[in-house]
Amino acid sequence: MFRIIQSLNNNAALVKNEKGEQAVVMGLGITFQKKKGDLVVKEKIENIFALKNAEAKENFLTLLKDIPLDFISVTYTVIDHLVATYHYPVQEYLYVTLTDHIYCAYQAVLKNTYQESRLPDISAEYQLEYQMAKEALQLFRVKLLKDLPADEIGKIALHFINAQGETFDHTREEYDISKQIMAKVEQTLHANGIKRTKTNSNFYDRFMIHLSYFLNYLDRPTKAEASISSLEQNIKSHDPKAYQIGSEIFDVIKELVIVRVNESERFYIILHIQRLL
Repeated sequence: MFRIIQSLNNNAALVKNEKGEQAVVMGLGITFQKKKGDLVVKEKIENIFALKNAEAKENFLTLLKDIPLDFISVTYTVIDHLVATYHYPVQEYLYVTLTDHIYCAYQAVLKNTYQESRLPDISAEYQLEYQMAKEALQLFRVKLLKDLPADEIGKIALHFINAQGETFDHTREEYDISKQIMAKVEQTLHANGIKRTKTNSNFYDRFMIHLSYFLNYLDRPTKAEASISSLEQNIKSHDPKAYQIGSEIFDVIKELVIVRVNESERFYIILHIQRLL
């Protein structure tokens, strides 16, 4: 039994059950002529996305501000399916970063501005994640856009590699440090001639989202970094400016935090800088 907390549109609502657990339910006309506190008609529910904690709720509502609900629904469904099928634990922020990425790729294909990643093949070193990414792309092609390029497989696999692990709770002190780091990162971007504009706002905001969630999971378990290092070197050869700026930002973060920073994060930061440039 679900009661409506907030109507998201005619076909979706933020709800809670009798235990106070929150979720997003979807179904055709599920909130039509309904108000806060009303019960949702069980027979109309087509999809349920459990929101495990306050962070999950905030993630969902943040995405909803500028990404259509169907993209969020499809990506959440794909992640949940792969996590359950392959018993692959992921951190909460994957729902944000992968949804954001798929929507960005979708728009780029439609606008004919899609760019190949030029990343080396990682299928041998990360066989499981590569297989998961292949399945994910098949589902995205069926549910969102059949013309999504095969190049997306490697990019999706990297999202799963980066997000593998369990979720951690973080203190207020860590949150304040994160804000300080974000300010320093923006200073570094500005010093290198990168500022938020109407043209680059999507990429700029996506980078800030990535950094925010990365800083909240500094103590997450890490996988072997050798192959990520080889990807880094590939970008260093092809795009030295992105490598230089990304490395500066990574060094800023290393200086300001007290825990060991996963070296592979340099690579993900460099990828975002590539997009911004």
